[in-house]
Amino acid sequence: MPNSFNKFANSFQATARLRLAGIRCLMKHLGNPQDSLRFVHVAGTNGKGSVCSFLQSIFTDAGYHTGKYTSPNLITVCERISVDGELISESEINNILKTVEIAAGKVKEETGDFPTQFEIWTAAAFCYFEAKKCDLVILETGLGGTHDATNIIKSPLASVIATIDIDHTEYLGDTIEKIAHEKAGIIKNPQTGSGLTISSIQHPDAEKVLQKVCSDRKNRLVFAGNPKIKDFENFHEIFDYTSTGGKVFDDVLCGITGSYQPKNAVIAIETALALGIDEKYIKSGISRTKNPGRFEIIHQNPTVIYDGAHNKNGMTALAESLCHYFPKWHGATFIMAFMGDKDICGELEILREAGLLLGSKIFAVKVKDNPRAAETAFVVEAAKKTGVDATPYSDLKNAYTDAIDAGKPVILCGSLYLYKDLDEVLKEI
Repeated sequence: MPNSFNKFANSFQATARLRLAGIRCLMKHLGNPQDSLRFVHVAGTNGKGSVCSFLQSIFTDAGYHTGKYTSPNLITVCERISVDGELISESEINNILKTVEIAAGKVKEETGDFPTQFEIWTAAAFCYFEAKKCDLVILETGLGGTHDATNIIKSPLASVIATIDIDHTEYLGDTIEKIAHEKAGIIKNPQTGSGLTISSIQHPDAEKVLQKVCSDRKNRLVFAGNPKIKDFENFHEIFDYTSTGGKVFDDVLCGITGSYQPKNAVIAIETALALGIDEKYIKSGISRTKNPGRFEIIHQNPTVIYDGAHNKNGMTALAESLCHYFPKWHGATFIMAFMGDKDICGELEILREAGLLLGSKIFAVKVKDNPRAAETAFVVEAAKKTGVDATPYSDLKNAYTDAIDAGKPVILCGSLYLYKDLDEVLKEI
């Protein structure tokens, strides 16, 4: 049974189950370890994974024993759970899953439903962070906020809302306002005094929702400002920032590559300042942060970039970075894979409008072993509707080697799930 349970826990979950009854029951049978932990809870459509990575680095530099829980993973599920940047080991997660399996069986007996994979991993993370006696946990939502399994926690030290945009409309609603309401579900009434919510600059409809929810739930709301970009070094941005409280940060080196990352970094800066962290630790933490799969430089000569852009907001950010770093654009080879529920035409249109498809080729591939993955023919047809041609490839390795041989920059994008397939290819060549 342990092997079959582990296989289930590690399998792909095509359909979300957004309700808290299952995780509440599961945590009850595990002794509610989350109640002994302190959290910074992070939601949003784009950038929340990077914000979480910035925050873990900052708090670790400041001397806090800092856990981090994020999803999805790129290569191994161990990536989801870390303490001070060190991933949980396979032996540790296997031991925890034995305990979670027993509790999951009790949930099935009590409710008739077996916990979802995301509930299992969330429970395992809480158990691990309690066992490691973490001072603080940076906790990323999986989907939405209100009914996400992570929202079982009590009032956090801070609720953090990264950029809100249209995505997962079948679960969260089809307008910015509806989606913002779901994301704002992580904002809670404080047990004492005033709560704290930090947000990126938002669409006006999202901003109104956050203001109303924070007012109703007695939270002080802080909107991060815009960083002033000064230069870049090997795709790492260097920026200045003046916080809402007047703290001045000069020449901050952004550890995660990509022109859009300073906007995520300043959310972490505002959160850390509000929680009393010294500026020197904030600056050092930002500079040493890593977050694979986000405008990651895979290879040089030619330049190969992997970016997990998987919706229109993410593709817009990717387009801005490419225009920023390649002002004399002569085309690239895009290797693209998508999930079937995405607006593929809309994402391709963003690249076309930015002029990035001029002189470029598109190689369409399919993410392996994923029931949501779009077929290459579907991507080719979407490209045709956008007015560009795409070449289907049944094998990522062939697409990659052909792209390298073309000699132009290679951009892999469209889905974070493609990262694991790329890792396997890179090990073969």
